[in-house]
Amino acid sequence: MPRLTAGVLAIALLATACTVEPIEDPGIGAGSLTTTVYAADGSVLTEWHAGEDRSLVSYDELPTHLINAVVAIEDRRFWIHNGLDVRAVARAANANLEAGRIVQGGSTITQQYVKNVLVGNDVTFERKASEIGLALRVEETLTKPEILERYLNTIFFGESSYGIGAAARRFFGKDAADLTLSESALLAGLINSPTALNPYDHPDLSSARRDAVLQEMVALDWVDRTAADTASLEPVSLVPRGSADEMRFPYFTDEVRRRLLDNPALGDTVEERHATLTGGGLKIYTTLDLDTQLAAEAAVASLIPDDGPAGALVAIDPRDGQVLAVVGGRDYYNDTDPIAQFNLATQGTRQPGSAFKPFALAAALEAGVDIESGWPGGRRAVVDGLNGSWEVANHEDAYYPGLTLREATVFSVNVPYAYLVDLIGPEPVVAAADAAGIDTELAAVPTIVLGTQDVTVLDMAEGYTTFANNGIHVDPVFVTRIEDAAGNVLFEHLPAYTRVFSEEVARDVTGALTDAVRRGTGQQAKIGRPVAGKTGTTEGNHDAWFIGYTPELVAAVWVGFPEGNVPMVAPNTEYTITGGTWPARIWSRFAISALEGVSYSQLETATDVELVTVSLDTSTGFLAGPLCPRSHVATVQLRPAVVPSIICPIHNPQGLAVHDDGTVPAVEGFGLVDAVMFLEAGAYDVRISWAPESDSVTPGTIVAQTPTPHTALDSGQTVEIVVAGPEPGTVVPDVRGRHRIDAIARLEGAGNSVEVIVLLDPSPDEGTASDLVWGQFPGGGESPNGRVTIWVQP
Repeated sequence: MPRLTAGVLAIALLATACTVEPIEDPGIGAGSLTTTVYAADGSVLTEWHAGEDRSLVSYDELPTHLINAVVAIEDRRFWIHNGLDVRAVARAANANLEAGRIVQGGSTITQQYVKNVLVGNDVTFERKASEIGLALRVEETLTKPEILERYLNTIFFGESSYGIGAAARRFFGKDAADLTLSESALLAGLINSPTALNPYDHPDLSSARRDAVLQEMVALDWVDRTAADTASLEPVSLVPRGSADEMRFPYFTDEVRRRLLDNPALGDTVEERHATLTGGGLKIYTTLDLDTQLAAEAAVASLIPDDGPAGALVAIDPRDGQVLAVVGGRDYYNDTDPIAQFNLATQGTRQPGSAFKPFALAAALEAGVDIESGWPGGRRAVVDGLNGSWEVANHEDAYYPGLTLREATVFSVNVPYAYLVDLIGPEPVVAAADAAGIDTELAAVPTIVLGTQDVTVLDMAEGYTTFANNGIHVDPVFVTRIEDAAGNVLFEHLPAYTRVFSEEVARDVTGALTDAVRRGTGQQAKIGRPVAGKTGTTEGNHDAWFIGYTPELVAAVWVGFPEGNVPMVAPNTEYTITGGTWPARIWSRFAISALEGVSYSQLETATDVELVTVSLDTSTGFLAGPLCPRSHVATVQLRPAVVPSIICPIHNPQGLAVHDDGTVPAVEGFGLVDAVMFLEAGAYDVRISWAPESDSVTPGTIVAQTPTPHTALDSGQTVEIVVAGPEPGTVVPDVRGRHRIDAIARLEGAGNSVEVIVLLDPSPDEGTASDLVWGQFPGGGESPNGRVTIWVQP
């Protein structure tokens, strides 16, 4: 009797179903689609979704074993029925009558698809009848592959994943096309009960269900026994839970999202734009260059220790404004860091210090000031400000004679710039910075010339892009194109170019900044090709900057403690950090890698005028002598009228003076640096050769010279000196027993990259101090290969 009743009920359902009107292709219904964000090379950076994570996959992308797994476990007669499996309906109706309620659906894949996109989940006979009728009509409208494609793009697999594309990525971190037989069987098994069978929560149950799917496939002869057994033994290798929601290069991608929420092309309000971004199935194409981004992250990490300050970097192609890389912090996903997701490169604002001077220089040049004009020297200057007199001091209270504006830029001397802003006023400086690309609001006060107002790293990169582009400003761009789910273009970026400085002004600025890297404060940023750049260090060493550029690349680097107002001096850092140390070295390491394979180009610079190149002791203001501390010696270009005529008497023995009597001074026994300085002070050119066999003499000591001392020789002629020891770079320096910092400096100075391993010395000498090098490879005196490993006592 029950079977007869079940049959009657099935016929009743069919009769009801036949009253349903035909429908068109329902697609995926009202479900939302996940937005995909791409790097410049087309690789996926991240996917954004709200409640439903869904990425459409075409039937052609589905592996055969995935199709067979789903059909085997969900609807084995799918390929032969017309949308309704009468046997299954009768079986389900019988079970429901016996239970007195609906406990089975008997639904085909087509019915499940219709339920998901059209009729919903209400458990009623009316809903079931509607489902059957719609399934029959869908079978008349779509082919079997089309139905299966739509079904697999709408079914829920758990973990917020709707559709096989999202499920493959969320559980296994791969595209659906790359799923193995074992992975396909596991996902097919989840369809029946995605929560109860969730492999993260119930690994044993999900594995058992996978094996049941495989056995169904064997029974249907859709896979052979050996392949099924192998797949059954394959361990379930899930990606970390939630990792699908983590963005690649999150500081860049999060800035993209922040900017798109302000883009009116995506909606009239922030709420509309958010809904479009998380449910519109957009394809967003960005400017991020993977190699450049990796180079940026590696450069920052290579110098800044884990317990040290933070670093930020923004890189831009000056030719079109495309932002190539962003380093905005140490670890975006660090749960223990309360500011981990605060972007130090685009949201954080800090004082740029002297890195801001190029904007003042450009403003002065635009106002008609000559870059070779002379400006008063000294240690300090007093100028008038809005609130009275303003006293300005050079960094470390250094003394300089009167300098040209070029030399004041090269050596980042504050006093001439104080007089400069007093002459032209702060308003043109603000205007120049704004025109160049500093978007942060600035106040027109005299101290702006020294970079005392907060800006972002992105601001500084954009501003220097204008100099690299020969005076033409182009807005930075993160996104080049946005398409909707149907492929319609919603937004496409077209760069807009605006000339804001004359070519002559831009070339003068670039010329000064090229000298700043070649012989000024930015020498650690050298990369073996033309580079222009500027260092910046704020008062108290709270912030350190280097912004540099070539015709193909601009990058701004900032180093500092995120909480602010923490001096980067010992013991907070290993040594005092200025713009010419870590930031310049980070820039150099980054640029060398990022520009690998890029042809050299010349920066456009103005022609230098006739000046005299001399070495000064900036602590005394005299010509540098052999015994002046090297840390205070600067080689500057001066107008002949202001060149000092006396070698520093403070640091050098009485009687040392410039040899202007036409004879060669005696330098045998001097150190190399001192000898060169002494000879150059006498206006001689110097040629150096090496005597590696001089074992009895300290390396670096002058053992011979030609012509001999006191020989008559006109200025401008060449003196050859012979130096004891091997030529630097021909052998590896021996750094055993030296402090780690000293050892690294010596090895890098000889052209080597350095790997540091902190490890206890297995046979330490008594009293061995920490941070001393106890081993190295290659050893001292051996031929270099470009890389040296040192072992350091903890």
